[in-house]
Amino acid sequence: MRKVFAIARRILSQFRHDHRTLALLFLAPTFVLWLFSVLLGTGAYIPRLATVDLPADFQTVLEAQDVMLENVSKARATELLEANEVDAVLYFEDESELTIWVEGSDASKTAACLAQTQAAMVELQKDAVSELESSVNDVSVDIPDQVMTSLPVEVREALSAAMTAPDFAELMPIRNLDITYLHGSDDWTRFDFFGPVFIGIFLFVFVFLTSGMSLVTERSGGTMERFLTTPIKPWQVVGGYSLGFGLLALMQSVSILWAIISLIGFPNEGSLVLVVLVVVSMALVSLTLGLLVSGLAKSSFQVIQLMILFVVPQILLSGIFDLSQAPTWLRAIASCFPIYYGADALRDVMLRGAGFTDIAINLTVLWGFIVAFFALATISFRKKRARLASRTEY
Repeated sequence: MRKVFAIARRILSQFRHDHRTLALLFLAPTFVLWLFSVLLGTGAYIPRLATVDLPADFQTVLEAQDVMLENVSKARATELLEANEVDAVLYFEDESELTIWVEGSDASKTAACLAQTQAAMVELQKDAVSELESSVNDVSVDIPDQVMTSLPVEVREALSAAMTAPDFAELMPIRNLDITYLHGSDDWTRFDFFGPVFIGIFLFVFVFLTSGMSLVTERSGGTMERFLTTPIKPWQVVGGYSLGFGLLALMQSVSILWAIISLIGFPNEGSLVLVVLVVVSMALVSLTLGLLVSGLAKSSFQVIQLMILFVVPQILLSGIFDLSQAPTWLRAIASCFPIYYGADALRDVMLRGAGFTDIAINLTVLWGFIVAFFALATISFRKKRARLASRTEY
């Protein structure tokens, strides 16, 4: 047992002198759990509806529901729906047919809109039924049979019609409901909306793990130090790794996209070339980030800890959780991560059929991250070369 305790004491001693590893060991899980608590503590989603010239009584009932309501013109409502600034548009085609025009890419938001609208319809119909029933009950005609038989036939028929209960269905304010979709259809499920995010996340994580762990292996084997002691420049080292792993990421992206679209049947409303471009861009961001993390870490254990710190928060804020009800500061943090822009671009292309100009801003941000991570990784490798040179001279 003495030898067992000696080995354990040696391991604890190593951690005690490695302050960065100790900080990551305790702070990274705490930060991730805190982020989970914030995301899971947000309220239920509130549908965003635009109305176009609805009857005043229906507008009043709808305003009492738990929705964000905006009364606009039909042209403005179309603009809002196409820009995904509202989830549905409500208007009447005629006096009794209500049309609900939904954005449609997110099945959960569509369901929330329909539920709140139908709740308002039920309240409106109940009020109409109550008014009709009270008006019918107020009509009371008590004519003796002898008097009734003595009346002319036309009068008897008129009285009989007046005492017959009306057809309530024909008198309802809303008799027909028409649901149309801007994107997708009623066959789309919740997974269809989150699928593009999962594609981006899986490729981002796999490339990060592959590149990061490969660099850890080369560092532990001394290959990286031998590179840095040769005349090769740091940017050439980073560029070589980026090119090699980038080609691997391209082949991986194409094979995964082929499988999910052809075999699984995942919907894709846009250009497959654009989807590949976005996915490869996310892979290059992950690759350059992995090179940067490998350059910052002092040991393979720190690489694993930094993966948790740099990747897990991005996954949580990428779009797998609805951030519309999250605090403003949390949405601001999410907009600082590359996965956020990649997942948004994939959704626009695959679910809404967006073109290059529609995702140009997201692509620009992704390539901005690639350039920034590449430059920082080059600087970190240059510093490692300087430290190696100083140790050699010493």
